Amino acid sequence: MRQFDTTCGGLGGCPFAGHKGAAGNICTEDMVFMCEEMGIATGIDLERLIECARMAEEIVGHPLPGKVMRGGSLAAFKRQAATR
Repeated sequence: MRQFDTTCGGLGGCPFAGHKGAAGNICTEDMVFMCEEMGIATGIDLERLIECARMAEEIVGHPLPGKVMRGGSLAAFKRQAATR
């Protein structure tokens, strides 16, 4: 596979999944994080993507399902740990 369908912050979902608990869209930032950690270069700036996901959550006014937007990138974690 060379292409994946993802959405910033996991916005949206399947209009045909009418039951609670139906899977939504894959969060772009979570997918980029996973790929990068697996050694698959994406060419995407994860830090900026996380900012976009947080902005999307602010715009829609409710929590979005992204996990990396909450925890941040490993690079940011390492930078923060180095300053301690």
